[in-house]
Parts: sequence; structure tokens; C-alpha cells
Amino acid sequence: MRSVIACLCLLGLPLPVVADDALKPTLGDHLFTPVTSVPEPFITTYVQISANLGSVRASVPLSLLDSTFVGKVDANQVLVGLGVGYQHAVNDWLAAGLNLGVVGRVGTSTTTILTEGLTGSLQYDLGWLLRLYQSRTVLLSGSMRLGNSSATIINVKQWAAGIESGDSIPLARSHPSVRGSGGLRVGWGMSRRFGLLGSVILSYAESFDGLFENAWDSDVRAALSYDVGQDLKVPLGLALTAGYFGNNVDSSTESGVWFWSLRVATQSRPDFVVGFEYVSSYSQSSSSRSDESLGQLNFDLRYYY
Repeated sequence: MRSVIACLCLLGLPLPVVADDALKPTLGDHLFTPVTSVPEPFITTYVQISANLGSVRASVPLSLLDSTFVGKVDANQVLVGLGVGYQHAVNDWLAAGLNLGVVGRVGTSTTTILTEGLTGSLQYDLGWLLRLYQSRTVLLSGSMRLGNSSATIINVKQWAAGIESGDSIPLARSHPSVRGSGGLRVGWGMSRRFGLLGSVILSYAESFDGLFENAWDSDVRAALSYDVGQDLKVPLGLALTAGYFGNNVDSSTESGVWFWSLRVATQSRPDFVVGFEYVSSYSQSSSSRSDESLGQLNFDLRYYY
């Protein structure tokens, strides 16, 4: 497209007019707000850079050596992450993508360091998106992804327990884990103002720290997109997301993780989006009697072409 425009400039011919919704994902009359918390069904080409900062408020159980439950103590943590993503539309029904991410977790108190340790993770995954059905207002796509995580974990509590029991447990250890997933993504342009996104994903993964068996995970998410410009003439989009992640591998959280997020993104240009998102999640384990809540702020830039 850019080479064509350059030739037209050299020849002195008029340039084509690009509509505001020519590059961004649209269905029907609705211009969708790009939502990072829900996998999108759109066959588009874009590059994205993101950064996030979060705080985990955790309450972990305190037990005696004979496993007698004494009570709970607070163990707070800080999460910092950076990510880069790229999706390429091979044609109008197939897209391929690559995501890279770095996540760091560190305790903010002595209790956290002793109970949760310090974790750093390098993640990447490859994915394919296939359009299965499309009408003027509805889009259904299938997705497949294969990813790998390489984590470094420092856990003082497990190391001390190993000394007491006579087991050789390293203070710091690195463990790679592989995850494969597949599922469905759907988009519905309900009107000019509102649109709906949803996804259902199943994945099979290795344990993040090597302490649990491989298992299946389930992931269900939905987002309501609102084009503010239809009412206030302001080039902004809002998206409210809710979801549930059945985390059967990375922790002992039988009840899974519930989350919601609110996103604000600019929509003034057809090829560029700046987004801010607040994410809140909560998980609870009946076996370990621990619970965690996460508050996270995400910032991202997305460029379509």
C-alpha cells in the first residue's frame, strides 16, 4: 500500500482517502476498542509494545512444623512486565503472530520473600488465527498457540524446609515450561456505540515451577466495547472486561482466578492506538487457605499497517 501511494505522489495523481476504520477492527457500524485482556478475532496486521506495573496483596497461611494451622500473614509483592507483540495478516482469512514478554516479581516485605520467593520469567509464544465465519456484524475465528516460559525462582521457604528434612533443594532454580492452547474468538458489532468480544480457550501446560503434574486449563473472557465518539465527539473508546481462568497448573488454586478490567484507548487515528488499562483479579485456594488479589495498570501502543 505504501509503495502504491509513493508512486501516486511521483505521478502527481490524487491520493486515496483512507477511512478512519479502514485499518482498525470493525464489525457492522462499530469501531472496536482494541482490548488486550481478551484475545481478538480480527485478521489484522499490527505491532504492539506494552508495559505494566502491578501490586499483589497476598495473605498466606502460617503453620507449625506439624502442619497445624496458626493463622494468616500478609505478603505483598510488586509485578513489573514488558512485552512486544506482532501479528501479520497473511491474507483475509489467516494471520500469524509472535509475542515476547518479561515479567519480574519481587517481595516488598520479609514475609513475602520467605513465603513466596522472587521470580523472573521470560516468555514467548507463536500463534495462528483462522477466520471461520464472517457476516456484516459477526466474526468467528479459531486460534492455536504454542508458548514457552523460562522462569528463575528463589524460594527461601522451600530451601529452609529442605535443610530441615535433609533434602537437597536449591535456593535458586530455573525451570522451562511449555504451553499449547486452542479455542474460539468471537466479535459482534451490535450498533455504532457498542460491540461485544468473547473468547473460550483450552490449554495444556507444564507446571510453572515443576512441582505439579501437567494439566488442562480453561479460560473464558468477554468484553463490552463502547465508542465514546458517537455521543461526546471525543475520539476515545472504552472497554469493560470480565473473565475466569481455571489455573490448574501454576498454583494450587482450585477455584481459579476471576478478573475484570477497564480500558481507555484513543481512536483519533486509523493506524495508531494508545491505551491505558486497569486490571483487578482475585484467587483463593481451599487447600492452602491462601488468597491473593492483584491490581495492575497496563500501558500499550499499537500500530496498524
